[in-house]
Amino acid sequence: MLSNQLFDRYRQELMLRNYSPRTAKSYLAALRGYVRFLHPTLPREAGADDVRAYLLHSMSTGLSRAYVDQVISALRFLYTVLYQREDFEVDVVRPKREHHLPYVPTRDEVIRMADALTNRKHRLAILMMYATGMRVSELTRARVGDVELERQIFRVRGGKGRKDRLTVLPAMLEVELRWLMGDRATDEPLFLSTTGERWTTRSVQRVVERAALAVGIERNITPHSLRHAFATHLLESGTDLRFIQNLLGHAKIETTTRYTRVRDPATLRIKSPL
Repeated sequence: MLSNQLFDRYRQELMLRNYSPRTAKSYLAALRGYVRFLHPTLPREAGADDVRAYLLHSMSTGLSRAYVDQVISALRFLYTVLYQREDFEVDVVRPKREHHLPYVPTRDEVIRMADALTNRKHRLAILMMYATGMRVSELTRARVGDVELERQIFRVRGGKGRKDRLTVLPAMLEVELRWLMGDRATDEPLFLSTTGERWTTRSVQRVVERAALAVGIERNITPHSLRHAFATHLLESGTDLRFIQNLLGHAKIETTTRYTRVRDPATLRIKSPL
């Protein structure tokens, strides 16, 4: 009973501070794991050593750096916000961020992936993510009224950090988008499932996986790979990094600069000293 009360109050505090539903879900999952680890000790009665032990346990089980980092943030929220222990601190250094270069599909690969699909809606979803740089969650939340064909822009609502932004929309998708929207109301979801409900992110992920498999791409291709391709190809074509930052909805330019590491050297006319 006490655990349920804790989770409910924790969720309410996250909502009051305007945390996104996705972050709230992740924080709650981290808190549940922590409570299970502590049992029968209550979180309020736990000390810094207990938190440290749980974090070291999480790291030893091979959990990703991103997950452990999120656990630290979730527990800091628990003790500093919920329990108002402002002096609470744990002597655990956050795991170093892994710097793996993502695989960026070429424009030709993206087009081949889209053309390999016989489902018209699935094909358009792949092209939309590549053409606009949207996240998969932004695609599934998109509404009919977010498409502005005359201005050739797409309005991304409630992006990361709950921020709206505008991104580009190529004219070549106009016919397909008019078909998709039909005469539906502006507040209806842009992409619907076969049952008439809003598309799920997992459904889109499966579409991308099938498309990559169909054209023989053995690399791990996800919807986010299409976002990487959008940014990288814009950068290679000479688009200013600040413009790309705005189109992607990055709060910090440092996040956008990572795409300078995945550019194709051939497009920069850079030659090896060898």
